[in-house]
Amino acid sequence: MPKAGSLINTEETYIWVEGLLPGEPTIARRKLGESFPEFAMAQVLLGSPETGDAETVAMTLDASRIDPALETEDGSDLRVELLTVVEGHGGVAADLLAHAATMISEGPHDRPPKPGTLLPNVAQGVEGVTARHGLLVVPFVWDEGVPHVHEVAHESRGRHAKQSDGPAEAELTHPGRLTVAAQLVMLNDEELDIARKQGIEAVQAHLVQHGINLNNVYR
Repeated sequence: MPKAGSLINTEETYIWVEGLLPGEPTIARRKLGESFPEFAMAQVLLGSPETGDAETVAMTLDASRIDPALETEDGSDLRVELLTVVEGHGGVAADLLAHAATMISEGPHDRPPKPGTLLPNVAQGVEGVTARHGLLVVPFVWDEGVPHVHEVAHESRGRHAKQSDGPAEAELTHPGRLTVAAQLVMLNDEELDIARKQGIEAVQAHLVQHGINLNNVYR
């Protein structure tokens, strides 16, 4: 957790994310092209291909630098790091997060990083992936709820008030910045069509009803 007065950076985010992921993460970096931003991801490989339970869990470390102009109820700036879980090992999870973060960065007000946002064709160019469309949801990988970190920048967002019987004290003029996690799940063409025509709740019900493995992006 960053100290009050600090602005979170990649190293601090790594410490936060390291405590959330189920294992010792490695760092991957992705840049879709020369004119696109680079994003860093922490990823953990779980299980084994030999036993058929291999999964990759990945989470961005710097997608929260994207400003989607979202606020919490108390007026805090709301920023988001992206998480995904993909069946198998390799670099597909990091690729998908890079594509999603890049798409959001190109239009954060039109495609804000919050639950319910659709990212059509976000996996275009990711080899082998057939569930090509992204949907952001409330993370369901943590039983304790959605993890978050709250920062308050005293130096840049505070003013000083003099008490009659004591020294000047910092009086906060802004509640700070809250960073949360959103989970990227991938939809195939049929599932995207349901989401567009019937809504997000309908596609979520469809996924549950048919027991679809969302981690299988090759379905």
